[in-house]
Amino acid sequence: MINKLLCLLLAFAACTACNDDNNDTIRFATENDGIENGYLQGINLQFYGTSTVTDRNDRPFTDDEAWFEFAGGPESFTLYMHKTRFAAGMPGVEMRLRTVPYAPTGDKSLAFDVAELVPEALRANETGGGSSYQPVERYRITDLEGRIDGVTCRVAFTCAGIYRVVYEGRLIRK
Repeated sequence: MINKLLCLLLAFAACTACNDDNNDTIRFATENDGIENGYLQGINLQFYGTSTVTDRNDRPFTDDEAWFEFAGGPESFTLYMHKTRFAAGMPGVEMRLRTVPYAPTGDKSLAFDVAELVPEALRANETGGGSSYQPVERYRITDLEGRIDGVTCRVAFTCAGIYRVVYEGRLIRK
């Protein structure tokens, strides 16, 4: 009888310890107030989701905690890629793509398509303290395309001619 009770307690502890549901800390939005008539309204839109990266040898890497943020107005936006990684051993890098043009595709949706951009990465300043975004030519982004449809977002691009990135996320509720 004691063995059965001990087994049940261990099974219960294992089930509760394995619960990695992110919904305890991440709350997803059910509507998007940051886009009206296909245009960004100056409200930063933050999306949390999955980034799947494939290198030139078709080796995949998946980051299940990818966080993209759109900040912009009626003509273009800045895309922030927070703690972005392209490989398992790579430390997270704060990157941004500035002045990305977009077009409305519906009341709560927009799309973008850019052939090439030089991203900026947050780096320590060489003189003095602090850090700032600096262009990183070797991380050149090509074939950037994506869309926001209501509360979902999809972004795809190639980085450094090596890494094909496909990001899919959902809008985070503030």
